[in-house]
Amino acid sequence: MSWRAFLTGRSQVSGLTPLSLSWDAIGGPQEAILSLEDAGLGFKSMQSLLGAGLEIYDPSDRLAWWGYVDRVSQPAGVTALESSLQELANRVAVSYRSLEPGKDFGALAQTDWEDDATSQAIYGVKEVLLRRGVLSEEQALLLRNASLNRMAQPISKLLPSVKTSKSQVLCRGWFERMRWRQWPAHTDILGHAPTQQGFQAMGSSIAQMSLAQSFTSTNSIEVASVGVRIRKIGNPLDQVRFQIQTDALGQPSGNVRAEVFLAASAIPTESYAWVSLWFPLPCAVAAGERLWLVLKRDGAASSTAYFSLGLDENLGFAEGKLLLLDTSLGQWKTRVPDADLIFKLTALSYSPDLMAQMVQTTSCFEGFSYEAGAGLSLPYVSETGRDCQQAFLQLLSLGMPDLGKLLVEVNSKRHLRVFPQPAPASALFWLGQDGRIKNQVGKSHEAAWQVVANWLSSETGATCFLENLRLDLSDGSYHLRTKIAT
Repeated sequence: MSWRAFLTGRSQVSGLTPLSLSWDAIGGPQEAILSLEDAGLGFKSMQSLLGAGLEIYDPSDRLAWWGYVDRVSQPAGVTALESSLQELANRVAVSYRSLEPGKDFGALAQTDWEDDATSQAIYGVKEVLLRRGVLSEEQALLLRNASLNRMAQPISKLLPSVKTSKSQVLCRGWFERMRWRQWPAHTDILGHAPTQQGFQAMGSSIAQMSLAQSFTSTNSIEVASVGVRIRKIGNPLDQVRFQIQTDALGQPSGNVRAEVFLAASAIPTESYAWVSLWFPLPCAVAAGERLWLVLKRDGAASSTAYFSLGLDENLGFAEGKLLLLDTSLGQWKTRVPDADLIFKLTALSYSPDLMAQMVQTTSCFEGFSYEAGAGLSLPYVSETGRDCQQAFLQLLSLGMPDLGKLLVEVNSKRHLRVFPQPAPASALFWLGQDGRIKNQVGKSHEAAWQVVANWLSSETGATCFLENLRLDLSDGSYHLRTKIAT
């Protein structure tokens, strides 16, 4: 029995013959090249294979490779026609710098996404965010619409010179589909941090012993730290109390969610500087919830020894409001002139949760599992213009809390799992001097691709990690990419 290939979710095509297969420790099945023996199948019919699922079985009827059809080509003399999904996009937006009168020149802007439902029904959603320079809104929309019209269906190319006389089908593993969707910009750093324009004394009189800045978050977060621009005047010896309080009718309620203290000795005298503090436990904030960052002096008022906080008197923080507490009256009042506190709140995201969100965003996979124990809790920031695979691999590269490395695979059911790289001591296979992978009794391993993402011992005494294997089915030879244990 020979190697066999089957389409999934489409009508079968006879004559599909696997030529070359590859697997990687990051993602699992990587690439497959097949020839198509059916000379009567026209190019249009070959194009209809694009996006179809594909499974390949070895001569022992083991499922060895799975993925989807990404490119087809058909020779015509010394030339060939080719069509692929690489340049296809059926959901398009344009990121640009605004050229609008009356607005900030050069401000970053992005059009809404535009969809081609017909293409999406055939191939699934494939997004492209076109990044351009300075444009007007009208130009950006015209570019978006023209690009979608051009890219919504696979484009055919004429190749001037080919070396094969048979039609070919190139397939990619399902992990590649993470590149089809954009990962939205995300930041765990909230607040307001423009150039300082103004300051507010705190603790120089009983009319200004405390101040409070309101804020909201569009997402559910856990605030882990707070930062402000602060300096001390004179030599105060007490401390500043930082609190997150709930809201009551547009002012702090007195109900404290989180609290931390800053000693006067840790505050600079010469100039304003960012000072950050971590709460003992992260403070949970619900999406859309209004809260207050409250700062208060613990000691008595003094006109010669107090604290001063950096402000923005340009009122650039429309999402919140600054209030001062007049202790003599027990009332919160708006500052005159009005201003916003300069502050930062840093939240923590859990890396497995972020990975799960990226997998869900792709709308391609049937499930996700994180099989590496505890993940990382970290402040997470990502910019626009990254696809889900780029964002996912960045998180994967951070590894585990114990600095162990992470791997990822997608199985034939399109379930994506993250798991720890095994230890070098776990090597169960040998790499012989003939370059073949062997089992413990020295016999060549029949399913060498199953060893990818595992360690190999060698007859030279070195241990190497098998990162990638490419199998040439014409002669059974394979090419390995390995990394020596350090």
